[in-house]
Amino acid sequence: MEKDIVLTNEWDKTFPLSYKVNHKKVTFHNRYGITLVADMYSPIVICII
Repeated sequence: MEKDIVLTNEWDKTFPLSYKVNHKKVTFHNRYGITLVADMYSPIVICII
């Protein structure tokens, strides 16, 4: 049984959103065919020359 996954762009965490990190939701399939949904955080890099 395959269900559609609905991802939201709302901040749904208990901690505050920081302007120092990018946040996005990602999906992937594991080797057993199960679809996983996770939050990916990456630092915002500012280059000052």
